[in-house]
Amino acid sequence: MIISPSLLAQDIITLKNNYTIEAKNILVTPDELKYQNFYSENGEVLVLQKSKVVSILYQNGSKVKIYEPTIKVTHNSMGENLITFHFLDFVTSNFTISYERIIANGKYGIQIPFSFGYSDKPTTIHVPLPWDSEYTNSLVNQFYTGITFNIYPSGQGKIKYFLGPTLRFGIGDYYENWNDYNYDSNYITNTGYIKFLVNNGIVFTFANSLSITAIGSIGIQHMYKVNTNHTQTTGALSLNMSYRF
Repeated sequence: MIISPSLLAQDIITLKNNYTIEAKNILVTPDELKYQNFYSENGEVLVLQKSKVVSILYQNGSKVKIYEPTIKVTHNSMGENLITFHFLDFVTSNFTISYERIIANGKYGIQIPFSFGYSDKPTTIHVPLPWDSEYTNSLVNQFYTGITFNIYPSGQGKIKYFLGPTLRFGIGDYYENWNDYNYDSNYITNTGYIKFLVNNGIVFTFANSLSITAIGSIGIQHMYKVNTNHTQTTGALSLNMSYRF
């Protein structure tokens, strides 16, 4: 009973490494924390940098936080692998998934898509005036794959911008004289094709494992077996959902 008050009369300093110091006569300055060892009798004053201290628990039970740990979202905490489902490809009669690996501390990503077409007719997307009445994709995809190199200038985070080149290889049917009302089957050519696109996109991560991506792309495509227009300009819009692990 005699020694109990002495044991309770100490202040406790907790460091970032979870080490605790039993102290007395603590003085907190803007950059340092000065104190005496609770068990020392010589009055020596010791000094700690505030950056090493988490909190002080005083003998009266009050607690002062010196350092508040923050949780920073990094590419490691979010995972380095992404499996992506491409929504707009599905709307245009393609089932497309891709795998992406994040590398170099979240600054770059390497992505490989796999796409299977499930329609034998071109896709017409109506575009409102005054731009145009419709947009027709005359090349009907059967299968494509390729590689994309994504660059994340600001690294990984909740919202991030990226850009990068895409190279695709595939096979499909090209409807050379397609219009919105009829087509002549004599002008359907089965051909291999290659596309080079430059992507610009934004990723919104609403959970560590789920994100939505919007991408706009522009580039050129070359078809090997068509009679005319072997090389054409092309573009693409993508709206994707990714699972990250």
